[in-house]
Amino acid sequence: MTERSRITLLIGATALSVLLVALASRLPAPAPLVAGIGVVPLALLLMLWRRCAPVTPPPPSVAAPPPATTHEYDPAWTSAVLAEYPGAVLICRSAQHRVVGANPAAAALAGRHAVEAGTPLSQILPPEPVLRALSGLGVGEAAGFVSATLDGGTMLRAKLRLFDGFYVLTLSPVDNDGQGATTRRRQALRDLRRPLANLRAAAETVAAFPDMNSQERAAFDQVVGEECLVLSHALERLEHEIDPPAPPAQGTDLHTQDLFNCLARRLAAERIRLNMVGIPLWLHGDGQALLESLGTMTRLLARDSGQAEFDFEALLADRRIYLDLAWKGEPIPAAMVDLWLDQGAGDGVDSLREVLERHDCEPWSQRGPGDMAVLRVPLPPPLRPQFMAGDRERQPRPEVHDLDLLERHLHPGTLRGDKLSDLAYVGFDCETTGLRPDQGDRMVQIGAVRVEHGKVQSGSGFERLIDPGRPIPAASTLYHGIDDHMVRGKPPLAVVLPQFATFTRDSVLVGHNVAFDLMFLDAAQGESGVALRQPVLDTMILAALIDPGYDLSLEAVAGRLGVPSLPHRSALSDALMTAEILARLLPLLDAKGLRNLDQVSRASLDWLTAGGGT
Repeated sequence: MTERSRITLLIGATALSVLLVALASRLPAPAPLVAGIGVVPLALLLMLWRRCAPVTPPPPSVAAPPPATTHEYDPAWTSAVLAEYPGAVLICRSAQHRVVGANPAAAALAGRHAVEAGTPLSQILPPEPVLRALSGLGVGEAAGFVSATLDGGTMLRAKLRLFDGFYVLTLSPVDNDGQGATTRRRQALRDLRRPLANLRAAAETVAAFPDMNSQERAAFDQVVGEECLVLSHALERLEHEIDPPAPPAQGTDLHTQDLFNCLARRLAAERIRLNMVGIPLWLHGDGQALLESLGTMTRLLARDSGQAEFDFEALLADRRIYLDLAWKGEPIPAAMVDLWLDQGAGDGVDSLREVLERHDCEPWSQRGPGDMAVLRVPLPPPLRPQFMAGDRERQPRPEVHDLDLLERHLHPGTLRGDKLSDLAYVGFDCETTGLRPDQGDRMVQIGAVRVEHGKVQSGSGFERLIDPGRPIPAASTLYHGIDDHMVRGKPPLAVVLPQFATFTRDSVLVGHNVAFDLMFLDAAQGESGVALRQPVLDTMILAALIDPGYDLSLEAVAGRLGVPSLPHRSALSDALMTAEILARLLPLLDAKGLRNLDQVSRASLDWLTAGGGT
């Protein structure tokens, strides 16, 4: 019953009650009875009033929100996201950089049959571009970057969006499709020029020699007919290609390791070998156009220098990033380099000059160190800072100065009189569960990289995760970022150490604060059956021989020598820094009169004996 009906009923019942009381008062009855007769309708009215009151539904109860969950653990949400994106997509945990979901398109781009949940992202993409994109990114924000696949087969354009506890990566191949229509139109226009030029020449010749004999005239008529047919086909192709121009490719920050991986893979099929040396840097540019241009220049360099092997190195300049291609031999004359620039850049229509001018770049060739020559390509620096804060703070290890241990390893062996510059080295580093191998601490990762002819061979590194057979303490995980989940199912040290021994064969081992690593390598001999007997050098001690009295931590020594500090801490990144430090110390040691391994080993032991490490 509505409120209006209830009020009408109340008025009617009151009137009835008054009428009944008036009638009852005329009857010969006592007063209480008369009053009761009038009250009965009112009592009935009140009961009816309550029963007919409109039912107001109770306010909806507000249930307590469910406990906050992270979408990465919700299979339904993951499936919805994967279905929403039409292209290749990966969903990864922010903390561990592990895949929790991927669609088949992502697996195809990664060159895998499938990408399983729990797969480390570092097995799909190089970590540096991803970590750089994440650096400084807030929840809900997105960043784009370009990266190569691990095998260097494909250059990928990626967009990363950060959520609470995870991030979504969308991937697409970087190719010439965006500029394909423009490229084809320009090629079609060029196809018109040759037949038109031939037709014009034929017409001018016929006009200039009206008295030519019938045989000569027939030859010209044949040329005109053939060129008209070529011209007709070219016009048909141009007609098919007329469409709105594609937008120009936009530049982005590129990691030189990605450029190298793709370039080396392409050139290997043509029996041209590239060696990545030095520490990779960031630059800014059109990734696909630079890849095509560098490929063309390397092929021309191989043709005109007669060489088939080149070092590829990125160097910091004042306001540019130098990409150097170095080889044994003479520099290329400036006039020849200028002729190269008129060549087409790869499969595109643009010439090398046009691509490089868009990057404000003019390459040149010069003499390098020793008998080396260099082709130098100066390119723009990255838009974002070259060196950014790492994903975890680099706390220096405690220095270890075990004289007995180092006396066993700091020896020249059979390389006593060999010049330092002629030796092959392996810079290496270990990550561990703790600091005391005598109390059960074990290695969890080992990384290494070669140094040959004074150059860090960063394109051929060695990196292995190791199952230590015991839990990794949280304090150690904070230091190096490796947890129990990451090493689960990885090979034990008994498998990894023989592989490391093969990688380091016939080389001098080099570490920073190397006594720490040697403690763990020596402790592992019984388990692995591998005893490393080659000579060892310590860049911490070598730096002290050059600059006594300065901070000898890895970061401090790298800073003094101008070695970039890699943001992502790992055994391989520390090995890279150590190797680059050694490469820059070698000429300084030579200038100090320490020119062979015997002299350096003796000087190192003298420094230790004199208490240099205390």
